[in-house]
Amino acid sequence: MPSGKTHDLITVALAPPTFAAAWGLTGSLTLSAAATAGVLFGGLMFGPDLDIQSRQYTRWGVFRFLWLPYRAVFRHRSRWSHGIIFGTLIRVVYFAAALTLLFWAGVYARAAVTAGGAPPGWREVLNVWRVVEQGAAGYGVGPRALLAALAGLWWGAASHTLTDVAWSVVRKGSEIF
Repeated sequence: MPSGKTHDLITVALAPPTFAAAWGLTGSLTLSAAATAGVLFGGLMFGPDLDIQSRQYTRWGVFRFLWLPYRAVFRHRSRWSHGIIFGTLIRVVYFAAALTLLFWAGVYARAAVTAGGAPPGWREVLNVWRVVEQGAAGYGVGPRALLAALAGLWWGAASHTLTDVAWSVVRKGSEIF
């Protein structure tokens, strides 16, 4: 398989054409930037190799612990970690769930300190998420920008899998001759 350095170079090389394609499709600087940021994040931080000790995994630094359950559940190069469709989707759902749990724990800790230990209910947590959503909307991060970022995220991670497949085909083809 290609090295982590090769995957990183491919990810960075995909950023300009991704920006150009998004600009051509949308004519929006915000959506083009969201798609390009998604590609870079998807390829450098959120790719299929989070299930092993990899460059992507180590880049999470002190937050690597977030990926420990993911690593325990998913076998490397399985359709669930490296799959073109399911791989990114599973990581997005997993990461959203992990962030939600961390967020809830933070709200709970704050309530324990300021409200005498009364745990927040889901309604309170949802209200705080709504405030976060409204704040993001104030910066132009709406549903279209989120979809552009998700498309970029998928493309960044898919490029990793496609590179692995191409590498395997080339290697096996050279073994035949």
